[in-house]
Amino acid sequence: MEDGEAGCCAAGEFPKFTAVRVLDGIPTHVIVKFSGSDHSPGTQRGSDLLACESLAAHTLAMLSGLTAAQTHILRAGSRTFLEVVRFDRHGARGRSGLCSWAALNDGWFRLAGRPWTEGAAQLLERRLIDRDTAGAITRLWHFGQLIANTDMHDGNLSFTPQSSAASAPLCLAPAYDMLPMRYAPQRGVELPSVDFVPRLPLPAEREAWQAGAAAADVFCSRAADDDRISAPFRVICTDNAQKVRAARQHLNM
Repeated sequence: MEDGEAGCCAAGEFPKFTAVRVLDGIPTHVIVKFSGSDHSPGTQRGSDLLACESLAAHTLAMLSGLTAAQTHILRAGSRTFLEVVRFDRHGARGRSGLCSWAALNDGWFRLAGRPWTEGAAQLLERRLIDRDTAGAITRLWHFGQLIANTDMHDGNLSFTPQSSAASAPLCLAPAYDMLPMRYAPQRGVELPSVDFVPRLPLPAEREAWQAGAAAADVFCSRAADDDRISAPFRVICTDNAQKVRAARQHLNM
């Protein structure tokens, strides 16, 4: 921090660094995001969102076909740290391949900025993924939409290559960077009022939407009860849980 803006290929809203930690006796590569150290509303919101990212990762286990990166929340020096275990690193020097949707999209499809569901359809059509993977991506997309994640860009979805001839060439990597970014401070400081309205699905999306909505309801409810999150943001999470629940009930009428 004292050296100023270092620049990083892993860009994003939060400053971050990499490290190697020994966890359960094993050298483990991690990426660590962290909040500011003052007590301003913008810094508190950053801390809230880091806690939400960890909660979202744990909640995604509810959705069929999905896993998420392992995360831990740490507190020190008036900062909140989100430690994310790298799933493409194994032990001290082990590595495994990882390919982002951004790279695949840029090379083959030219669908930059389009919903992940469109990308899943294109990958399935080319037989690069199977139907189960396409369904998992669709559920992940709806979950993100229903927790107010406005930052589901092409770099936040990745795949691992498969060598087996019996499977599709690409397998969905664990989910990461899933959090309600609609509530991020603007210009790092201001907290604009946000009116979150869950979007109802088209008929073809109904089943995947319902799965994503059930998980989003659980996420918002957990966030509303989590004392690592500030009281004002817990109120927002409570309200969003009620809105998602109402949307689910409306769809079942």
